[in-house]
Amino acid sequence: MHKSIAAFNSVLLTSLAIVQTPVFAQQTAPSTTYVIKEAPNVSPNSTQNVWTPERLRNAKPLPLPISYNGVVTGQTAQVTGKPQAGRGAKPTVKVLIDQQPLFTPNNLEVQSDQVQPNNVGTQNARFTSSRLVPLSADLSYPYVAAGKIFFSKPGGGDFICSGAVIRPRLILTAGHCVHSGSGGNNGFFTNFIFIPAYRDGAAPYKQWSWSRVITTSTWSTGNGAVPNAADYALLEVSDQSFSGVTRKIGDIVGYFGYKTLDLLPNHVTLLGYPGNLDNAQKMHQVTAGSYGSGGNNTALYGSDMRGGSSGGPWVQNFGVAASGQVDGSDKAVNQIVGVTSYGPTAVGPLYQGSSILDSRFTTILNTACGWQTGNC
Repeated sequence: MHKSIAAFNSVLLTSLAIVQTPVFAQQTAPSTTYVIKEAPNVSPNSTQNVWTPERLRNAKPLPLPISYNGVVTGQTAQVTGKPQAGRGAKPTVKVLIDQQPLFTPNNLEVQSDQVQPNNVGTQNARFTSSRLVPLSADLSYPYVAAGKIFFSKPGGGDFICSGAVIRPRLILTAGHCVHSGSGGNNGFFTNFIFIPAYRDGAAPYKQWSWSRVITTSTWSTGNGAVPNAADYALLEVSDQSFSGVTRKIGDIVGYFGYKTLDLLPNHVTLLGYPGNLDNAQKMHQVTAGSYGSGGNNTALYGSDMRGGSSGGPWVQNFGVAASGQVDGSDKAVNQIVGVTSYGPTAVGPLYQGSSILDSRFTTILNTACGWQTGNC
């Protein structure tokens, strides 16, 4: 049973007093506040009852927020300070995989081995875009720690975003996937569930219901405008029973590491469930190098993913290191350095933007880590 944080639900928090064990000390950055919401149902995984097969099938990819600033060229990072980092971890528990679909997706595409990637748009931001090869790679680490988020906008329908496990009970996604950008606590969406390694309607490692959500006040007071300097959020998900033993999601699928202030310049793998590619029914990957600054503490990378990919992780040094792979000065593998935040309306430019993780990220991470023992 979680400790109630109802007293915090209607105000902006301006203190780190509730943090029990900081992940690391805060770096110098703009004044930080954040907003938190607790799930209305306290029983573990109660949100799953909301998601009937019909609702899952009809959930729509959340459109990417649109930037009207245009592309800002150049490779100048807009924040200073010492990068902070945490390592990821592989799964520690092997479980039986449930491949029975929760529902049959609409317009399920026949699988093909042919890959025809788009690799550059009109802004000359180059990238490679592909299905996973093989598709079953989504059942292996590190892919398995990424997944699809289903949620409801009060009075506005059901939607999907992307996200990734970043600590044993915490899912990282975009701020605009959890909050409207205005209205304080009333701006939060609800009914969040996370399905790691989702593919074609199946939840091989179960559905994970939210218990708490946090986003930055930079997003929650920004009226939904992008580029936003801190468009990221964290979901805490409830533990589940596997073979009679209660497990955290990180036990089952592992989790990614993270690193702040390291998005520009860099080279990353973007993961997500874009509605324009395979109808958001398969995990998609894009690899790209940084193209330039998007302004307001954001960076741009080439990508052809669109709505539904919001909140998906941007991972440096993605994959599994080979024996003898020891060269270089930034060797830590599978560290998230950003999440998909925004993109253009036209299909020609083919790029996406992410906020640069900074002390606003470490603040919400420290706060979520302190909610209960074992979160981090």
